[in-house]
Amino acid sequence: MLDHATEAVAESTYDYALTLEYDGGGFSGWQRQPDRRTVEGVVLDAITAATGEVVRLTAAGRTDAGAHAHGQVAGLSLRRPWEPRRLRSALNGHLPDDVVVLDVRPAPQGFHARFDARARTYRYLVAPRSERAAVARDHAWRVAGQLDLEAMRGAAAQLVGTHDFAAFGRSPRAGGSTVRTVHSLTVRSHALPGAHGEPAAEPRTVVTIDVTADAFLHGMMRAIAATLVAVGDGRLDAPSVASLLDAPRGVRRQPTAPAHGLHQWAVTYDFTSGDEDETR
Repeated sequence: MLDHATEAVAESTYDYALTLEYDGGGFSGWQRQPDRRTVEGVVLDAITAATGEVVRLTAAGRTDAGAHAHGQVAGLSLRRPWEPRRLRSALNGHLPDDVVVLDVRPAPQGFHARFDARARTYRYLVAPRSERAAVARDHAWRVAGQLDLEAMRGAAAQLVGTHDFAAFGRSPRAGGSTVRTVHSLTVRSHALPGAHGEPAAEPRTVVTIDVTADAFLHGMMRAIAATLVAVGDGRLDAPSVASLLDAPRGVRRQPTAPAHGLHQWAVTYDFTSGDEDETR
């Protein structure tokens, strides 16, 4: 019979945080589903193939079908320790081309990628142009005509702070709070070159909408993007946007922008640990 010390060693686990990048175009979202290709599903399969262990994953957020990630964080526990670089290499050897592990680092005992996150940043890309886009078609929302960026920035300022965002999404938990704190919201325009380096007859730009918040409701970022585009093309104004905040429960939710323009950008945690460490 094992004594208590030996039993504790036998039951010890090693927690890791994975930073993932993926192109969401070929996935039915993050969450594993029967008979559907999902990001969580292929990552779990890679973990089992690389380590021989069947694990549970936690994720900083569950991206929608078609949405992309540049810094998604997933947490897992393994029964045996791994040197982070070896684990990253082993996982990438079993992942498809549209998913890659960017970083592996030891995490605190009991790490939960969602509940331990302090802030998240999402980026939404909008391509305002009348002509179709070749490169941006799967990664940005093409809207007809140009957008009034100053009007969009004025409306964006209304959304910063702690508010009830019930009009912009739903809580991940039934009956859960819809109050969230938006730390920053920026709207920027990036010019693209014309043919032969000359100015294009129709200016070609990509507009980025970046939002950092303590947490997001389901659909919140896509609803913010759709609302700001509606301001940019004159269908809404800043006071109308302000009136959507702190609305009573049951309020009609804002329309959402297409998922393919959404990019999960980064997640912030209190702990830091370089992948130079061999084990926790």
